[in-house]
Amino acid sequence: MLVSFICRDKNNQHSQQQRQQKLTAHLKWVEQHMDIIRVAGPLLHNDSQDYQGSFYILEADSLDSAWQVFISDPYYQAQIWQSVTHQEYKAYAGTWVGGKNWPGSS
Repeated sequence: MLVSFICRDKNNQHSQQQRQQKLTAHLKWVEQHMDIIRVAGPLLHNDSQDYQGSFYILEADSLDSAWQVFISDPYYQAQIWQSVTHQEYKAYAGTWVGGKNWPGSS
């Protein structure tokens, strides 16, 4: 199953400092979990390089197992996010999934 995570940063300087301080550890975490990460990256404000959060799609056996991997992310442990939502995601169409992939399509 695919699980999406939408993470919104706290709107304060401390959160941004924590993001920078934990960047190396976070990237190492990403590399260690590359086998289940289908896509991941920062959410940006408009066309700037101002980070507003993070987005992930993980592949796991269950929502709970995806959550267990996710909470080991140094960004999560540093509490840089104001909110985190996660839910099952269906990848039914697009170039990343090879076109259309919805039920009944051929």
